[in-house]
Amino acid sequence: MLKNYTIVFIGGMVGATLRFLVQSLTNTYLMLWIANLIGSFLLGTLNGVFNKKENETLKLFLTTGMLGAFTTFSTFSEEWFFQLRENVMVGILFGTIMTVSCFVVSFLGYRIVQGER
Repeated sequence: MLKNYTIVFIGGMVGATLRFLVQSLTNTYLMLWIANLIGSFLLGTLNGVFNKKENETLKLFLTTGMLGAFTTFSTFSEEWFFQLRENVMVGILFGTIMTVSCFVVSFLGYRIVQGER
């Protein structure tokens, strides 16, 4: 059990560091889109991979740890709340487009790995 916590912890450190790298290379607004779209695509892809072959240790490291820290819902929620306060329609569009686009790229990643089109 302690092994799993350690694996998630190390994966989280890697993901947070990668997120900081993306943040330092882009402005904050773009960083959220880049991190969430890349992370969602990778999560869908990895779920497709792990659906075929189970490797609990690697799955915990990559999905729960690394991608969990790379894509954080709290940052998305904070930006969504900010957009809603500034302009309700922009906020609704922002939240809807971000959610749908992340779902779509996650779905595409999963389908690509599963060999389906």
